[in-house]
Amino acid sequence: MKLLFDTNIFIPLEPGDTKGLEDGSEGAAVLSAAVHEGSHQIFLHPAISSDIARDRDQDRAALRRLLVRKYPELPDPPSMPTSFAAIIGEASHGTNDWVDNQLLAALFANAVDLLVSEDRGVLSKAKRLGLRDRVLTAKEAVDYLTGLQEREATPPPAVRLSKAHSIKADDPILASFREDYEGFDNWFEKCQKEHRPAFVIEASAERVAALCLFKHEEDSVFGLDGKILKICSFKVAKEYNGFRYGELLLKALLEQAFTNEYTCVFVTVFEKHGSLVELFEDFGFEIIGDRTSLGELVLVKELTCPESSDLAPLDFHIKYGPWHFRSNVSWYIVPIQPRYSDILFPETASQGSLFPGAGAFGNAIRKAYLCRSGNRSLAPGDVVAFYRSEARQGVVALGVVEKVIATSESAEISRAVARRTVYTDQEIQEMCESEALAILFRQARPIETELTAARLLEAGVINGPPQSVQQIQEKGIEWFKAQILQR
Repeated sequence: MKLLFDTNIFIPLEPGDTKGLEDGSEGAAVLSAAVHEGSHQIFLHPAISSDIARDRDQDRAALRRLLVRKYPELPDPPSMPTSFAAIIGEASHGTNDWVDNQLLAALFANAVDLLVSEDRGVLSKAKRLGLRDRVLTAKEAVDYLTGLQEREATPPPAVRLSKAHSIKADDPILASFREDYEGFDNWFEKCQKEHRPAFVIEASAERVAALCLFKHEEDSVFGLDGKILKICSFKVAKEYNGFRYGELLLKALLEQAFTNEYTCVFVTVFEKHGSLVELFEDFGFEIIGDRTSLGELVLVKELTCPESSDLAPLDFHIKYGPWHFRSNVSWYIVPIQPRYSDILFPETASQGSLFPGAGAFGNAIRKAYLCRSGNRSLAPGDVVAFYRSEARQGVVALGVVEKVIATSESAEISRAVARRTVYTDQEIQEMCESEALAILFRQARPIETELTAARLLEAGVINGPPQSVQQIQEKGIEWFKAQILQR
């Protein structure tokens, strides 16, 4: 796999001396080790010479020009497509924005598989260009590359519903809140005394890995109407970023909101927490015009969908899901082997894991599944019903398709499923010995009543155990809706 390093990764990786150590030097070193251990390739774009040239310290700039030569230069870098300008704007030659655009152009042209950058501007541009899944921070890149090596991590227990007083006031996870909010301790003490509910993921008996404090908002705020749920605090400890606990907390919170028939949920976030804002936006939260008295952004997610909508099926699901789908989409049965089913959907495993929360991909809402099906009719927004094969046959989970890729190029598959695959690099290569089908999807509404093979056969949804991806006929779709969606 080919990785392109941004200047903000190269500089911490090559500080030159101890006085020049950067905040990200340790993370960059861990990333470099992961790249080499997996026999991947690092490239630097020749355009980063412009970044180095802007350094006013001439001695340091000279050293960095020398250190750059330790790395392969990306050969014959592609120029920026003309279509980029309308999406991310134009930039003067040699400026920081221009360099960022050159890096993204190389990624867009598939000159490299992944771009590693800590620049929020690059990440924002990548999102607008539809490349965000292939632009990783150093920590995300380490998580992804080590995942390909099939390493085991020792996780904390999975999410549980608790109370604020179960969280110790001196827990390190609360430190950043004290930095952002004056009087935080008084507020948190009030939450404890009120027994405010919280979703908690424990790192140990003494520490919290992730938490989400929430409450029913009694008053109408920011022009919101109906039954309102407020996210009061949302945090994943830095050392647990790779476990996808942010998505796991959101999964639990949205299930709570839908079950209790809230009309909307909102959260306030300081703009400086760009990755958190992006996480909420990825799951249907939208920034409204109002700000809090502290200058925080206000993000709102609607939970009740209109009877009609002009949104495309996938956009509709992102905005109003994970429970709601467009009614006029196709449904498919997707057979899945038990070993992959248990990783992707750990809540459906026959025996609970001794270490729930261990699989980052089981925690996530955004997932990917690979198979060798010849079906090419799946489209974004379609519903996929995952049918567990072999023992305990039946439908165990629903998803909504984001993207489908059919190819025999293992590198293309690896790029497409970055950060959401359950497969090792070797398994991907074996799958691509013939053309593979990659289904990128979002896990959707939970299945409460077991949909066994016997029930599916009796209802005429299937004629026998499905051997490949197959479309469900209208009669079967109506049966599924009756079993799953009427709640």
